[in-house]
Amino acid sequence: MKKLLFFLFVCISHQLFAQDFRDMRSWSLYMNGSDTVDRYVFADTAYVRASPDTKQTPVDTLLAGDNITLTGVASQSLTIRGIQGPWLKIAYTKNGEYRKGYIWQGLVSCSPMRRGDLKFVYGIERRADSIAVSGNKRDTFPKYLVRLKVVQNGVLLAKAAQVIGDDESANFSYGKVMSGMGLTNVQHIAVLSFSGEACGIPTDDYYFAWTKDGQLVQLPSKTNIGDADVYYHSEEFTFPNEKNGQPDMIVWNMEEAEATDKVDKDGAHVMKVTDKKSKRYIWDPENKKVTAIK
Repeated sequence: MKKLLFFLFVCISHQLFAQDFRDMRSWSLYMNGSDTVDRYVFADTAYVRASPDTKQTPVDTLLAGDNITLTGVASQSLTIRGIQGPWLKIAYTKNGEYRKGYIWQGLVSCSPMRRGDLKFVYGIERRADSIAVSGNKRDTFPKYLVRLKVVQNGVLLAKAAQVIGDDESANFSYGKVMSGMGLTNVQHIAVLSFSGEACGIPTDDYYFAWTKDGQLVQLPSKTNIGDADVYYHSEEFTFPNEKNGQPDMIVWNMEEAEATDKVDKDGAHVMKVTDKKSKRYIWDPENKKVTAIK
């Protein structure tokens, strides 16, 4: 029932949001009137313009991880690396001076994440469509390349990439930074989540380990999907420092259930578990990699 209530909350809450530019929906920028949003610069190097176009000489340069405040959205748009988005009005402080300008949204991070002086900066970098050819048939599968960067005190330390689908699961994005969860030599784990705006759309969670010696390592990912009072597909991880956790092991558990004709005292359908699976991943702290085992 807890899983069912979670999916019901997700389905309801995601109906509250909308964004005009389809390629930019994962940024989850919903600004109205005098709203402002704090973000980081995503691009390694980003030029600030006096007006929302590329014809003028840049008035300033910002670097990955720099703090900016988004204060408005311009009507002009731009397409770079296959993704289209608007220009944003920004404010920021540089060398002790308060400044303003315009920057293209694709150069701005998605949900900001940090732990102490470490910033975890991510965004969609470009299109990464894949093509399958079978005989005379050619199918294109729309995808994006997501880039995660770790920045400390203005210095770019590491990067990692993840390809996601350009589908309804990219309609909303958020991130969080956890502890090392008991994995040896891991300082933090960053989680990038991409989800939809309605029930029945998967939420995909991508995990990255930030090691104590400054490496960014991709960990297994998981997916959850459900339609309230109808079915759910739940995937969960158990890390070493959690209940039933095992040393340097990530345990993946999957459970699927569907509604029966029976209802509980609250009128909700009783769910019947239809499938369960489990998998274990060994974390190698010396070689900085994970390996699936039976």
